[in-house]
Amino acid sequence: MCFLGLVLGAGVSRNPGQSRPEQCEALATDTDPSAVVLEPQNTWSNFGYLVAGTLILYRSRTLLGAAVGLNLAFEFLFSSLYHSKLTDTLQLIDVAWIYVLLLSLIGYAIQSLLFHDWAADTGTPTFRGTFWQVLTSPVVIALGIAIVTAIVGIVMGIHKNDIFDSTWTTLVLAGVLILLFSMGLIVAGLRGCATMTIVAPILMVLSAGIPTLLFKFSDGPKHLMLNWCCAKATLQAHSAWHILSALLVLIAYDFFAHFSGDGRILTFASGTGERLIPPTEAY
Repeated sequence: MCFLGLVLGAGVSRNPGQSRPEQCEALATDTDPSAVVLEPQNTWSNFGYLVAGTLILYRSRTLLGAAVGLNLAFEFLFSSLYHSKLTDTLQLIDVAWIYVLLLSLIGYAIQSLLFHDWAADTGTPTFRGTFWQVLTSPVVIALGIAIVTAIVGIVMGIHKNDIFDSTWTTLVLAGVLILLFSMGLIVAGLRGCATMTIVAPILMVLSAGIPTLLFKFSDGPKHLMLNWCCAKATLQAHSAWHILSALLVLIAYDFFAHFSGDGRILTFASGTGERLIPPTEAY
């Protein structure tokens, strides 16, 4: 209700004259000057982030996994608000939370790959012993990591115009995730996992990742790849990017969840219950 009130209400200022080098969707004010949602497709397509975040929050049993789901939900809120109002402030928050989301996913990936047993302890926190023992407990450390990733992402977002360009910074953070994904595949191969356990996530990343890049960089007057800029298209390229990027985060979470026994969502290894690193019991 709060989200609908912010998006559909008149309390948040609009900026129909905002420069939009990466979006081509015709503004709703072209036909209705009083429209409160300036980019309808690019606004409502953000529900993909909310669906993905809700699934992760429902399934994850680790604190950093839950942080990924929560940040997806926040990205749904901030991106929707930006595309509905097109103000500079909302754009800054939108970009900042993209950084927060990717940094939290990187933290979750590192935790799952290197500290899988430790990760399990953050799902059932216990606070016993001295103050120092509580302060250094897995759940407190994980909470600190989640807070730091949020702070760093916000600071990076504030400097998106002078240091952390939104396009290249996002590509660098995605590159770190690709590196971690590759490390996971190598470890899985060395541990003798079933072929489909390794092949399926690769196929899923490629099938979602390639069109994601095409939609992302083929929209807007300053497109970098194909020219899919069409103000009245039935499906806006930027909207498709929202949906597919949410799916990519879901695929990445599911892949890394296999290393820590965290709650999985997709099915490329869960049919047999196979885990990529088997020391601890799956939740």
